[in-house]
Amino acid sequence: GGPQARDSWGYNPLCQFLCSRGFRVLQVNYRGSTGFGARFLRLGMNGEFYKSVQTDIADAAKYATSNSDTESADDNADIPPLPWGDSDQLAILGGSFGGYSALWGITSTNPGLYKCAVAICPISSVGAANDQSKKAFGGSPLIAKYWQRVFGKDVSKKKRVAMKASPMYQIDKVGKGSTIALYHGENDRRAPIEHSYNMMKELKRCGIAGELVTFTGEGHGMSKEANVLYMYYRIEEFLCKKFGMGLFDAGEDTKKFEQNTAKVKWSAEYAEGNTDI
Repeated sequence: GGPQARDSWGYNPLCQFLCSRGFRVLQVNYRGSTGFGARFLRLGMNGEFYKSVQTDIADAAKYATSNSDTESADDNADIPPLPWGDSDQLAILGGSFGGYSALWGITSTNPGLYKCAVAICPISSVGAANDQSKKAFGGSPLIAKYWQRVFGKDVSKKKRVAMKASPMYQIDKVGKGSTIALYHGENDRRAPIEHSYNMMKELKRCGIAGELVTFTGEGHGMSKEANVLYMYYRIEEFLCKKFGMGLFDAGEDTKKFEQNTAKVKWSAEYAEGNTDI
């Protein structure tokens, strides 16, 4: 989420789930994150959300898959030496603003860096290019003012600039073979579900493979246990197929998400002109 938020040390169910399935997870406190002082917070404002903020995320991914030596790794036995993963086996995942970052990362931040993206309740268009802005956060003027500070004047007022900062209008930059999965609550008032519907239409138009799963009765994120577990199951399936990994045999545990309210609106394992999944 965010952009003004912070990943801190502690239990994170999605991170633990992914790690239990053989994935390594890197969480980035990009500039603009809270908890590092006012100056660091301001560095992520005034239009930097799609510039330096996203560069920070990409740089962290590149560093984690590099062969650089670090003193911290040498001095702390708990930190494994680099690289922490393969540079050609990267995925990007996030929810809310993190969902925006996932979409932006695969469309505009070094296209080809990530092989796939998972976006949960994402924002696909921003500022003056966002037709859903009046619906977001129940139309609160205070929240709107906050986002104007985040977006900056140009993105807030100029549609041409806002389109350049919106993943929905950058689909043509998606790397060959990359795939995108979208998961969204149908009653989302913060980031209305139209963000994912519009993204899906553009992905289908451009022949990009992926899926869109919506959840009846859910809002900005999934809260019902059956829906959370089913979304995790879909994410695992999506990632494992992409990276050629075997699926964990859930066995009797599948009964725990039988009462989910999910609707698979779109699912394409391959698309014309983009078949090397």
